[in-house]
Amino acid sequence: MRDLFFCPERWEPDAEVTSNIASHTEVQGFSGKPAEAWQLGDWDYHWTAIVSTIPVEAGWLESGSEYRFCFWLNGGENTSRDEVCELEIFGDSWEDRLTFRLNRDHTKPILEKNGWLLFGIPFTAPKSVTALTFRFVAAGAVCTVAGIPDMDMAKCESLYPDERDLNKPQRHNIVFPGGFPPSQSDSLTVATIRGKKLSLSKTALRIGAAAGAVAAVSLIAHHIRKKHN
Repeated sequence: MRDLFFCPERWEPDAEVTSNIASHTEVQGFSGKPAEAWQLGDWDYHWTAIVSTIPVEAGWLESGSEYRFCFWLNGGENTSRDEVCELEIFGDSWEDRLTFRLNRDHTKPILEKNGWLLFGIPFTAPKSVTALTFRFVAAGAVCTVAGIPDMDMAKCESLYPDERDLNKPQRHNIVFPGGFPPSQSDSLTVATIRGKKLSLSKTALRIGAAAGAVAAVSLIAHHIRKKHN
């Protein structure tokens, strides 16, 4: 299997998408160093797409050969779970495209490093087309796609990956084993007073945190003590 790399300078906004919110920019990559990248989409559900077309011919893509398309990706998710973050690969007909969903528990990355996900998407160059089009699509959340430094996948794959915290929501396209973690009880014990447990919902605590949840718990505890004195 041969490696094909995301090269930002060879991509452009899809002219057929009138709502494009895309920019060719420089970001802080997985290593903390500046990286050339494309940033797609926004939080207002403007459909955005960037494309690159590669000939299926000698010196480019070899017909019938197996490849993996390699890139780093960051973002592409929101808390409402209705965003779009996809890679499409197609020949003469968009209807016959391959679609790889890059968020949630759909397409597993090779590893995660500093919030960035390393992908190697496998595909076979078809024999009946003259070119393949690669298309990133985003909507409902911002995503950033960057290339592989020095086109050295072995170096990237040898990185020590971040340890994933399965207790946190997916914010960087994290793939959880078996899908999104099941909901836990919303009740949380915050204090025990005279043998009685004081519980508040996690939702209430999250809201209260912005307005002084500690003070709120202290006030409730005071009322419980007063009641039992």
